[in-house]
Amino acid sequence: MRPRWIIDLHDEFPGSAAVAAALDDPLIVSAHDALVGSWPEVDAGRAVVGYGTMPTMTRLRRDPRLGSAVFDDYAALRCSSYYRHLYDLLGRTAVLVPFAAVPTLPLERMFDADRVFLRSDTNFKLFPAGVHAVGDLGEWLRLHDRHRDELVVVSEVVTFEREYRCFCRDGRFVCGSSYPDEPYLRVPDPVRTFAEIAATRMLAHGLTMITVDVGVDPDGVFRLVELGGVNSWGVYGSDVTDFIRAMESEAITRAEV
Repeated sequence: MRPRWIIDLHDEFPGSAAVAAALDDPLIVSAHDALVGSWPEVDAGRAVVGYGTMPTMTRLRRDPRLGSAVFDDYAALRCSSYYRHLYDLLGRTAVLVPFAAVPTLPLERMFDADRVFLRSDTNFKLFPAGVHAVGDLGEWLRLHDRHRDELVVVSEVVTFEREYRCFCRDGRFVCGSSYPDEPYLRVPDPVRTFAEIAATRMLAHGLTMITVDVGVDPDGVFRLVELGGVNSWGVYGSDVTDFIRAMESEAITRAEV
């Protein structure tokens, strides 16, 4: 019996509409449903798959009946968790520091540059990731001061000519495309291989199904952009049929354990 899908349709997450359109009978939940914990009824013992926005999937993951529908381990998907296993694939110098420490660091000397890239440690994107002039960081830090107790990734600035999202299961590429802008392009074989190297390493740490975002710089060098989950990550130009097949296979495997 095929798994049941619980889909969170949201205007800002077009991937869920694309997946829902390819399914016969998805169970649709609203943001309000998720907020109050009003989840659909699913036959006992039947495998389930969730797909939608991260706030909704986070709440679904906590539900004792349907939490298995969400495969993403948000703690393991923090940079502070997976960088230790994949740091050599980043292809750039990056450090993790407390948010509050950023203004005290000699960043220009550390990175030999007057610009740095900043991102949140978490996939929840507590603040927009981006490149900042070191001299202008004061105002940015004041703007996001509510996150001062969080960890921040500070890295040297690198340029990507193109980025690819690769969905991987059990260390193998299952679907993907370039992102975030159209026209979406197929993932070249060497990029698939690079993604599989990252995905295979993470198997030992319990991440059987993940996204590996790969950037290609102007010299053709591959660099890991970030590691992500699958239940709340956009499919872009991926083959939706392949995505659904992989997600359902994962759900069935987990239901049998």
